[in-house]
Amino acid sequence: MAEIKGALLQWADTPEGSYGEGVSRPKSGSRTKEYRLIVYPKGAKPLTWITRAENKAAAIKYAKNRWPSSEVELA
Repeated sequence: MAEIKGALLQWADTPEGSYGEGVSRPKSGSRTKEYRLIVYPKGAKPLTWITRAENKAAAIKYAKNRWPSSEVELA
């Protein structure tokens, strides 16, 4: 990754996942609903993640950004 000086990034990109407003969670002030997802991380037991998102597609996107190598489905 190129070195960036003097820039404030609004999210964090790590090998474990991408985190930040609009990347792994809804933007502040958005109209959201609660969604339950089942996340299947590689090499670990499945987990149920309860989150708020604008719609189903956004909920799945947020989960995939948090756990990039996982399978995700709505519960």
